[in-house]
Amino acid sequence: MPRPKISAFAIVYNRSSVLATCLRGLRFADELIVVDKSSTDSSRAIAEAFADQVLTVPWTPTVEETRTLALSLCSHEWILFMDDDECLSPGADVHIRQAIANPVAEIYEFPLRHYILGQHDERAYYWPERHVRLFRRGAVTFSRTVHAGIVRHSSRFGQFGAEDGVCIHHLSHPDVSTWVEKTNRYTSRPDRAGMLAGDQGFAAFAHARIDHWMAQTADEDTAGYPAAVAVLRAVYDMIDAIKAWETGIGLDGPALFNAACALLDRAHQSAAAGAIPRPVWPEQQPEGTAIPPILAHGDRIGTGVYETLRPAAG
Repeated sequence: MPRPKISAFAIVYNRSSVLATCLRGLRFADELIVVDKSSTDSSRAIAEAFADQVLTVPWTPTVEETRTLALSLCSHEWILFMDDDECLSPGADVHIRQAIANPVAEIYEFPLRHYILGQHDERAYYWPERHVRLFRRGAVTFSRTVHAGIVRHSSRFGQFGAEDGVCIHHLSHPDVSTWVEKTNRYTSRPDRAGMLAGDQGFAAFAHARIDHWMAQTADEDTAGYPAAVAVLRAVYDMIDAIKAWETGIGLDGPALFNAACALLDRAHQSAAAGAIPRPVWPEQQPEGTAIPPILAHGDRIGTGVYETLRPAAG
């Protein structure tokens, strides 16, 4: 029986610092395809040194919408895919070849060793976390939904064990700034598997998410690395929930800023004409007075109401 063949692909954008390590771990595949999302660093040149095919496409903020394109370029029965910050452990190729030679599954999950703030710690909430990265053609398709973009079409799945030394080293977040940037990018996608604070309110939701991720750690030190990354993970959930609330109520901050500027401009014009704009803030209003949420007399901005007074005659 012929040896089953593997197509491997990676989606790449400006990851020159780790990309060679990522692609080096995929060179055993019978076909290696890289889809470059218009990198501005040396990522494309690195990809060309390893890949059989490199395709450049316009930049998009997440990988989900690009995986379907990459899959369509694959020629072989088995598909192995990585993000550009994921690196197979040395020797994983032997286990992968053995698995597909006599497959007991059509979909395989790998344990991911996340490196957050530059390091991996097995006491942290994220270990062991498993993700699909190998499948027989047709057993998986991809959707555009962030964090829910892998659609399974087979119930036959297996796992590679970390005890065998098979894993993916996920070199994802070298520092807090990278975490914050990625959090903002992913939670800004309208098509995402997001969270809602619910009836408990934001404060209770925030405490619950911190408690949830802290409970996943295997370290009692509340001021150490596992606690720090658990709080970072909870911050992602908090931002996600607040953005969902922002969208749900139709809050349009830029439009409100434009309205505020228009009202302030009118107030400045009134002042130049001799009127004196005086802000009246909520604490100066009679008890029970409703202050509208948003300058001539009676206009409102922020939580204050502006009265336009004219100087006394004489």
